[in-house]
Amino acid sequence: MCRSYFCNGYLMLNNAKMSKSTGNFMTLRECISQYGIDASRLALGDSGDTMDDANFDSTVANAAIMKLFVLEEWI
Repeated sequence: MCRSYFCNGYLMLNNAKMSKSTGNFMTLRECISQYGIDASRLALGDSGDTMDDANFDSTVANAAIMKLFVLEEWI
């Protein structure tokens, strides 16, 4: 379990700057309740691989749910 994290630059949600004033905002609790902890970890890990701004994409999270389901069925 990580004890801390940091971000450099803007946080993006589905390729749009995350901002409370525009309503484009998601907390970690909301993310976990919507996608589950494992899919959230995979999507967050995929969101900041480059020097670009971190982008949490809901399609990646949904794909992670399906991949995890298939993996569990295979096991």
